[in-house]
Amino acid sequence: MAYVFLSHAHQDKPFVRQLAADLRREGHPVWIDEAEINIGDSLVEKISQGLEEVDYVAAVLSQHSIQSPWVAKELDFAANRELAEKRVVVLPLLLEDVEMPSFLI
Repeated sequence: MAYVFLSHAHQDKPFVRQLAADLRREGHPVWIDEAEINIGDSLVEKISQGLEEVDYVAAVLSQHSIQSPWVAKELDFAANRELAEKRVVVLPLLLEDVEMPSFLI
């Protein structure tokens, strides 16, 4: 099964929690910040490690996430992986009708 990183804005957490539960129920391991990052952990280190280990980065796109600097950094990392590995890494998931970042179109 595919290991999936859920890139999202904090405001979309209820949807993302349900998505994580649904993916796990189907047998997919999921990387979600609240389950992987503990108090005292380096955010940058834990997120970078997660982005390196997963098979795919599911980008939950909403009005909040397209304005989030953290989501932008995660997607930048994932886009670089796509180029280096010559395969699809980012899976855009439209939570709302938003203008997708140009590299996802």
